[in-house]
Amino acid sequence: MIFNVLRGFYDGLKPTPITLVSDWADSNRYLSTESAAEPGKWRTSRTPYLKEILDCLSPNSPVCEIIVMKGVQLGFTEAGLNVLGCYADIAPCPMMYVMPTIDMAKDLSENRVDTMIMATPVLSQKIRPARERDAGNTKFVKKFPGGSIKLSGANSAASLRSKAIRVLILDEPDAYPLDVDGEGSPVSLAQKRQVTFGLKKKFYMLSTPTLEHTSVIEPAFLKTDQRKFFVACPACSFEQLLQFQQLRWEHGKGDKIDKVLYECEDCGLLIEERHKTKMMLAGKWKPTVKENINPLKRGYWIPSLYSPLGWMSWMDIAKEYEASENDTNKRKVFINTVLAETYKESGEVPAWENLFNRRESYEMNKPNRNICFITVGVDVQKDRLELHIMGWCKQKISYSIDYRVIPHESTSVKAWDELAKVVNETWEREDGIILPMRLMAVDTGYNTSYVYNFCRRFDVTKVIPIKGRDNLGLIVSAPRAVDTTSAGKKIGKVKVWNVGVSLIKSEIYGWLKQEKKDNVPPPGFMHFPQYSENFFRGLTAEQLVPAVNKNGHNKYEWIKKYHANEPLDTTVYARAAASVIGIDRMQDHHFEAMVNGYIKKSLQNTETKPRPRSKFWT
Repeated sequence: MIFNVLRGFYDGLKPTPITLVSDWADSNRYLSTESAAEPGKWRTSRTPYLKEILDCLSPNSPVCEIIVMKGVQLGFTEAGLNVLGCYADIAPCPMMYVMPTIDMAKDLSENRVDTMIMATPVLSQKIRPARERDAGNTKFVKKFPGGSIKLSGANSAASLRSKAIRVLILDEPDAYPLDVDGEGSPVSLAQKRQVTFGLKKKFYMLSTPTLEHTSVIEPAFLKTDQRKFFVACPACSFEQLLQFQQLRWEHGKGDKIDKVLYECEDCGLLIEERHKTKMMLAGKWKPTVKENINPLKRGYWIPSLYSPLGWMSWMDIAKEYEASENDTNKRKVFINTVLAETYKESGEVPAWENLFNRRESYEMNKPNRNICFITVGVDVQKDRLELHIMGWCKQKISYSIDYRVIPHESTSVKAWDELAKVVNETWEREDGIILPMRLMAVDTGYNTSYVYNFCRRFDVTKVIPIKGRDNLGLIVSAPRAVDTTSAGKKIGKVKVWNVGVSLIKSEIYGWLKQEKKDNVPPPGFMHFPQYSENFFRGLTAEQLVPAVNKNGHNKYEWIKKYHANEPLDTTVYARAAASVIGIDRMQDHHFEAMVNGYIKKSLQNTETKPRPRSKFWT
């Protein structure tokens, strides 16, 4: 016992071996079949752009901070795991790895960190499995002689509290909340743990960017020397960046992409992707903003065009680009995750006069023969319910079927009974097909308990409660069960769908700006009947403007420019309902099957019931 204590004491006096993280990984790291597409010994040469970054994160390197703005399928998370493994082996110290959420930290622990430890002998000898008695390890803490690894979630301030941390890795900070538990930025909270280590600290922040003005990684990167990876043309040796605009491809049979090549900026050679491996092995990181060069800090930017052969190919990138051409959300994902650039949301307000002037003369509540299904978006106000009934076609083309107002207090039984009639309503299409209402989305922002009670009256396949979230980067997130109360007592749970209202508003504004070409509507085109001016003023009532939150971070904020914005809100909710049904995943044959599944009505035994007059009918 005394011998082991003395040995540990003397080991602590030894200087840290001069070892580069890349060399340590090449010598010791093994990738398991459970967590890697290419199991076996780690080879830095497979991802040569990682070598300089790994070496800057080495214990003896003077560089303290590394900022990486990146695409996907490039191996930067594995690079972070190499850093953890190297320090645990040769320079033990307290370390922290932060994921966007606690659940993601748990997944990282079980599927990446634990498998790395088990597959790498020098680590499995030092870090005992959590299942062993008195191992001192849990899902979120891995202890070893001289140090530990803490896995944290940015959505929990408690998980970020810790003793001094030498090595701090922040993964995907653009997905972190701007404020965590009212204690400020999770990035700032975590960084405070490094103060006592001074110039010995290692700070590694890596992320795909998201929205301009809300991105965390982009402003951090712009303060660095902004290094980019240059590769040489195999023919003329001209050094250049791999950029999407230089990809060239042609279509063959069935409009299928045949081959994707890269055109050299200098000599115009069309380079096959098989040359990329050799090009990257000789590649060089170069600072592009020399006035920001700092011996203690470096920044790196790299898109997915550099992804190694067998990972994300140029063919994959071309296909993803084409798939995003008529889809705002897919284009946003492409720009963020493939091009490694921030996405600028369009807050420019469409001119309501243009929309008013291009109204169409179709009959309300008589769906066009191209409409495949109907959704309804409901906005709840103190003295009324407002609802927009929308029909959806292929390529997300839509028709406004009706806009109605139920003029009763939203706390009254009468208001909700009137809305219930809409749930069971059907519409006869021009060709005699009967269309039921597929899904109604009701906003829970006002008189929430009444909305919950109404939604309980119907199956979730017919009516759902929704909650708008400005910062949500999805159209709709998975439903979450919430407690409901009556007179202060819990009376059960209801599932609520969070809706990315800012994202949908930007998408809708993009659709509203479109014009027909040769009288053919483009994907996403929105048709409207003879509504009054007030409807179109309300549909374009908000504008997206830059703002600053309470923590000093840039953000976008929707500001009302016209008092009655219910037409915009109800349209957003109807669009969210269409997403829940699956419109974003549907292909043309899905729409055709859906249309054929409806039943033609019998004209002999049909009774036409009067419908409420639209608020905006002229």
